[in-house]
Amino acid sequence: MDITLNSQEKKALISFLGIYIFSAMILVSIIGFLYYNKQIVSINDTCSIQMSNKAMLIEKELMEAQMEKREYKFNANSKTLSVGLFDKDGNVIHSNLVSKKVFLSKKAYKNNTHEYHIDKLNKPIFDVSYIVIEGSEGEKQKAQLLILIGMVVLSSAVFIAFTGYFLSRLLVAPIKVRVEKLNRFIKDSAHDINTPVSALMMSVSSLKAKRDADKRVVNHISISAKLISQIYNSLSFIAFNDKDEIIDEDFDLSDLVRESVKFFDEIAGIKGNTIVCVLEPTMINMDRSRIQKVINNLISNALKYSYAKTEVKITLKNHLFSIEDKGIGIAKNDQKAIFNRFERKSKEIGGFGIGLDIVKSVCRAYGIQINIDSKLNEGATFCLKFPTKE
Repeated sequence: MDITLNSQEKKALISFLGIYIFSAMILVSIIGFLYYNKQIVSINDTCSIQMSNKAMLIEKELMEAQMEKREYKFNANSKTLSVGLFDKDGNVIHSNLVSKKVFLSKKAYKNNTHEYHIDKLNKPIFDVSYIVIEGSEGEKQKAQLLILIGMVVLSSAVFIAFTGYFLSRLLVAPIKVRVEKLNRFIKDSAHDINTPVSALMMSVSSLKAKRDADKRVVNHISISAKLISQIYNSLSFIAFNDKDEIIDEDFDLSDLVRESVKFFDEIAGIKGNTIVCVLEPTMINMDRSRIQKVINNLISNALKYSYAKTEVKITLKNHLFSIEDKGIGIAKNDQKAIFNRFERKSKEIGGFGIGLDIVKSVCRAYGIQINIDSKLNEGATFCLKFPTKE
């Protein structure tokens, strides 16, 4: 199943896979650890029994040689076990042990490479008081067990990763289909809205030209038309951003800001807000329509979240654009999240939560730095640092 994922969906998929694989591997590791401990006990018991039996066999051979009054012939022919015979003072009588140092005071012990079993005789036989059995088979079996468990855990990790990946893709598929349908609906809606919005804006311009038109009614229609136009512009950018042709050109950013301010003057008057501008000529080389969407969305947000009868101050100097409002402000923890698509600062205030997503998208494309300075219930200042034109 071929499913194309965007960056956020890929990030969510990776997070899901990470948690899934991590939790599954913890479970597999716990099972492996319990199995390892159980097998270690079994290996230790088996080796202990083998070494004890070997010591008993040597003791039996010594006793038989003593009873038959014949010379004892040392025979430690074994692939896995070595034997050492010591007198009561710890002197070697016969030995093929690898280690030259043996602790006769202990009954059993182990070092990094071998295990030892010490059998102390009740009475010396042919001056033999201690029988020492040395073995390394247990350590080899433990190493092989670790390798086996490691390979099983690694294979499990690969299997779990592949299974989790395909399961997650399978789960994402219906969601992706629904999202694509929603995107198509937005594109179709944006396309269909374009004609009535254009007609409405032209009608408002015609009404303003007539002397006998009710200015109050015309003003309300004009504001409504501009609000609809702003919504349409945002929706069309979301819908057709990947298809729109980008035309970078030289233009004065201050002129573009004045156009946007003029567009929003009537909207600002709804709550008695005023827009104050301090603008210096600033030449940039970018796509004019996209930068206008950035400025428009920032002004729209500032007016939307400002308190009534307050000032929105716009400054443009040294390629630094800033817009300051006196409003509800943005909490420190929310200042990154507000740039996410469909994220809204307040549920009481209208909007789709796509304006700042557009701002972030365009700024990222042109390398424009975004900074926010805000305090709750005091207001917010958005600053855009435009790259200087070379």
